[in-house]
Amino acid sequence: MSAKTSPQSKRLPSAARTRRPAGAGAKLASTERILFVDDEENALEGFKRSMRGQFEVDTAGGGRRGLAAIQLSGPYAIVISDMRMPEMNGAQFLQHVRLLHPNTVRMLLTGHRDLDRAIDAVNEGYIFRYLTKPCNKEEIVRAIFLGLAEYRANVEQYNLAKEAQEIALYLAGLGQDPHERNPR
Repeated sequence: MSAKTSPQSKRLPSAARTRRPAGAGAKLASTERILFVDDEENALEGFKRSMRGQFEVDTAGGGRRGLAAIQLSGPYAIVISDMRMPEMNGAQFLQHVRLLHPNTVRMLLTGHRDLDRAIDAVNEGYIFRYLTKPCNKEEIVRAIFLGLAEYRANVEQYNLAKEAQEIALYLAGLGQDPHERNPR
């Protein structure tokens, strides 16, 4: 069993699973796992079965369980949530995901009745894509590939910003202005 899928690695806090390249400081790991959240067990099983062999997928039955999964096993590259769930709807759940892990790409699966709320969520900036039910496998796979590309860009941007910050702190410690073009 690989370390990626061992039970022990799922229990480690995310910082313990983060890669630390020599000399580069802490960087986010590119896990590229997907969490699918829905209150319907049949939908969860169907999604997991249809994605088997293509993506590493975890599932959670509802928003509270989704947040627990993220805290236990996160971060995820992509979180896909159904809109209509008891206790917490998908848009509310994905807002929490954004606060916990801003680099995670968030997608909302919704029926036509919820379309206005899904569009609002996208426009407010915390949903990458919304998918309408019923959604065929090809459409979801295409959205996941686009989401993975977005996730990789998010992680790269985060890592570059962190590296630039570390360089600026280092240069400041040497008494050099990090904005100066030709440091002496």
